[in-house]
Parts: sequence; C-alpha cells; structure tokens
Amino acid sequence: MSQLDLLLAGELTPGVYRWPAAPPTVKVKGVVDQEGWHFVDLDTATVVDKAGLLDAVAKTLGLPAYLGRSFDAFAELLAEVRDEHGVVVWWQGWAGLAQLNPQATELALTEFATRAADREQGVLAVVVAGPGPVLDVSTWE
Repeated sequence: MSQLDLLLAGELTPGVYRWPAAPPTVKVKGVVDQEGWHFVDLDTATVVDKAGLLDAVAKTLGLPAYLGRSFDAFAELLAEVRDEHGVVVWWQGWAGLAQLNPQATELALTEFATRAADREQGVLAVVVAGPGPVLDVSTWE
C-alpha cells in the first residue's frame, strides 16, 4: 500500500508531502477520484516568482480574482478550499520555482501546511510531485 493509499484511507495525517518518484498525474488522479476525494492539479512549471505562484494557485483552486498577491490573503482563502471527502492538491512543476525563489516556495508550503493542519476547514493534503531540491516536508518513497 502506498503512502497515497494510506492518506486516502485516513491512515496517514493530511499535510504536505513530497513524492520525488511520483507516478504520472493521470494515475494519481484516478486513485484519488476512485476514493471520492477532489483532485486539484497545480502546475507551476512556468512560474518564476511569488506573484506568478499566487496567480497560479488562485486560478487552479478556483479562488476569487481578488486573492491579490499576498500570502495573508492566500492563507485566508485556502480556508475556502474544501470537499466533502477531502482535497488532494497535486503540485507539479515546482522545482524551477524552488530554485529561483526558495522563499516564495517555502511560504507557500507553510501556508498549505497550516491549512492542512486545520481540520475544521475540511481535509486537505498537498503532494509536491517529482524531483527537485530538498524541501522541509515529509518525503514519500
């Protein structure tokens, strides 16, 4: 059983995880969908700065256009991201941003982790998929 299976079965605490050897997105989406969770594909491969990251997150998560470009607004609006069974944010294309702007990447990871820890807002997990620089999050093998 993979770490993803454990997460979806409620046997692993939702949070932010890195999966360097992650399977293809379509396969993960199928597993997530089959378990009744909402799958969100966040691709930041072309993002190079904080503003681009916040724009990509807002667009992908369907957050209001008035999100603005601050992590305070980002944190407030993450509370609106919820689904009956849970939400998996599949973050791919992150490595370039992490190299070009590690501070923005770390701030986003912190906000995602804070939201994931707040179970009153609903279950949220973020999986940082694919190879890249070392991050301060738990890693799946």
